Amino acid sequence: VVTLAAAAAAAPLPTSVTVDPTAPKPNILILLVDDMGYSDTSLFGSPNASTPHIDRLASRGVKLTQWISGASICTPSRASLQTGRYPIRTGCTGTVEKFRVIPTPSNPGGLDPTQHLGIATALKQAGYATGMSGKWHLGVSGNEALKGGPDSRFAPNANGYDSYLGSPYTNTPMCAMDGDGVSDTLKSSPGFCYMTANTTVVQQPLRLENFTGTITDHAVWFLRHQASKPQRQPWFFFMSYFHVHTPLFTNRTNRGRSRGGQFGDNVEEMDDSVGRIVATVDELGFTNDTLIFFTSDNGPYQEEGWEFSGRTNLYNAAGEHVGRMKGGKGQLFEGGVRMPGAAVWPGVIQPGTVSDTMVSTVDIFPTALALAGVKVNSSYAVDGRDMTPVLRGTTGSQHDVFLHYCGFTIVAARVSGRFKVFWATPKWYTNDPKNGSVCLQCCNGVNPFSRLTGAIATQLCGCEDKDQDWHDPPLVFDMATDVQEDKPLTGANWPADAGISLADVVSKALLAKETMEMDVHPKPDITGAGTCTAGLPAVWRQQCCPGCHAVGFPFPECKTLLGRNCTCDKVPQFGHEEEVSLLV
Repeated sequence: VVTLAAAAAAAPLPTSVTVDPTAPKPNILILLVDDMGYSDTSLFGSPNASTPHIDRLASRGVKLTQWISGASICTPSRASLQTGRYPIRTGCTGTVEKFRVIPTPSNPGGLDPTQHLGIATALKQAGYATGMSGKWHLGVSGNEALKGGPDSRFAPNANGYDSYLGSPYTNTPMCAMDGDGVSDTLKSSPGFCYMTANTTVVQQPLRLENFTGTITDHAVWFLRHQASKPQRQPWFFFMSYFHVHTPLFTNRTNRGRSRGGQFGDNVEEMDDSVGRIVATVDELGFTNDTLIFFTSDNGPYQEEGWEFSGRTNLYNAAGEHVGRMKGGKGQLFEGGVRMPGAAVWPGVIQPGTVSDTMVSTVDIFPTALALAGVKVNSSYAVDGRDMTPVLRGTTGSQHDVFLHYCGFTIVAARVSGRFKVFWATPKWYTNDPKNGSVCLQCCNGVNPFSRLTGAIATQLCGCEDKDQDWHDPPLVFDMATDVQEDKPLTGANWPADAGISLADVVSKALLAKETMEMDVHPKPDITGAGTCTAGLPAVWRQQCCPGCHAVGFPFPECKTLLGRNCTCDKVPQFGHEEEVSLLV
């Protein structure tokens, strides 16, 4: 029997909330892929991966062709999903490469539930059961001294998730598998790559080969557990995949199955998981009472090379390739922030529909809260908008102006859902010279910080002033006709059907930018980090298997009392209730 840590004690809410008992309170399921490009599923045109389950899911609802991420890279994008706020409000961002995300699992920062209301915490106020599987990457512990080990103050449980199984960090070069499918190729691997059940480490190092199957098992178990309750309550589940982030991995039974090499195999294994989860929703009779979102956190990690990253291709109605969106992960061109998207809610969302209206990952939070009847204090800022009218097909974009940050700087804005204004665009090839065999419109090179781990991580485009080309007047593109962002607009070629002038678009964007900068004006610390991403790893924050402890700097290693490498493999067996009782 595995003894699992109970969920962390609930922190005081950062804002007052009220709950409308007459709200519909649908179940809510989020399926979030990691680093997936716009065209990586057959739903959005991929010829290299078959995704029948995602295709079928979207056919039951609306395909969203202008789903815009809250940020172009992992940690800030995920913070925006959890809170409905621009990442700058949470401090989960940075200007320099290594602090644009939380750099290690034993760093001192994270998404602070005492300062920011998370979606799971908010839904619990309306009586929801909450669960999560997979990648977190929003911090774990914040304790600054040797006081009883990691405090898990930023972990999923602290942010409102009753039941969590997954990796509290992320997939990373240190997680590359050995021949047995285990993330144990480097001295630093076990400290980065492990699994927790709630806050207890149950697998270290991570058996990466089986990770997707394991977290899917947990999702299915969570759904069955909800169905078994004598009196059903609404539930919220966040399924957060490692796929398709590098290093690529699949169970050995799925290797070589696709037309798209290792990357295609990753996409198809993820699609299988989506199929299992949605089939369970249907089997248990939840279908008509469940709102499902499918999307990705940010664009493809181009710098990893063509063989290992997704695509941002564009296809016409006949399935013909007509171009590609610019950029990818880390950039604010459409390739970095326009995600594949779909939403399903039978009886509410018309099946088989397509919407070209702009929505955002930031909108999930206010949409979920509105449907659950949760209202936050008017003084508590939420940047997202309830997208329910868009899903019903009754309105245009809810965003008059949507701001795009690179680190701490607003560099672009979407106006009226259609026009995109750039005050700055990224410089490409700032690290290594252009090499089309690796990537295009990118910043290929090696992240020097990564060498300390023994692994090699590639470099993304940066957010410092020197990394940008600045534009005065700003560039303006029409997302209705120029998704590739190739044709800057002027007064001479301004679209006749715009309904607004070029000057007014720029003025509206500038006013929103200046207002936000006056309202929210934190600056990066001396290292270029935000409050959530700053600091150094430490042994007292490193999670280890029960009975073990961490030693070493800069990257802690887990050891037994006798100094041997610490390992454990006690993942709950979901057919044995005594092993999962504390995941409830």
